[in-house]
Amino acid sequence: MTDYSDFKCLWVSKDELWEMAEKVRSEYWPENTLPVDVEKIVERRIGLDIIPKHMIFREMDIDAYLTIDLMGIIVDYDLYMDEKFSNRIRFSFAHELGHYVLHKEIYNQLPISSPEDWKDFMLNLSDREYGFFEYQANEFAGRLLVPRDELIKEIDNTIQIIKENNLMDFLAEDPIAVLSQMSLSLCKPFGVSYKVIERRVDREELWPPKV
Repeated sequence: MTDYSDFKCLWVSKDELWEMAEKVRSEYWPENTLPVDVEKIVERRIGLDIIPKHMIFREMDIDAYLTIDLMGIIVDYDLYMDEKFSNRIRFSFAHELGHYVLHKEIYNQLPISSPEDWKDFMLNLSDREYGFFEYQANEFAGRLLVPRDELIKEIDNTIQIIKENNLMDFLAEDPIAVLSQMSLSLCKPFGVSYKVIERRVDREELWPPKV
């Protein structure tokens, strides 16, 4: 078993992560429509193979991972083939694309030559470094799939509905409860889960809205 105690994930600021996500979306999704078709970006425009397989790491709750040679993404066959998991898989592809963009040099430097080696790396990485590693890919994925300007538009539309239904006092009293209700509709244009939307409005400091 390889000793990964000295492994350090390069620090990348939130603003840098967002800038990279915006750059990738601008370059590879010029249609600028929602939801962002990250599968098309990954497979047709960047050129990574998408390979559905029955996962061997089910105990690690992994939906997808980059291949060792960085030429493709292995994705859980059962989830990929089931339409009800489309939002989950969309985020998984965006997450792995984040690793590809942000951590390519790390992958190239690791002594990994098999899926088992990769599993060994993930299981023996310190919680701190694993947290940084995954946080960066998640933050990239979130901003890639949920553009800030479009999110602001959807929030503005939501606030208008709240006003029309005379619920502004409720919003002022308990904005988190209102968000938990509205996130179910806010998430739909972006093709992501309500949890991703709640995370985005928090990270982007868009809630509670200034009205």
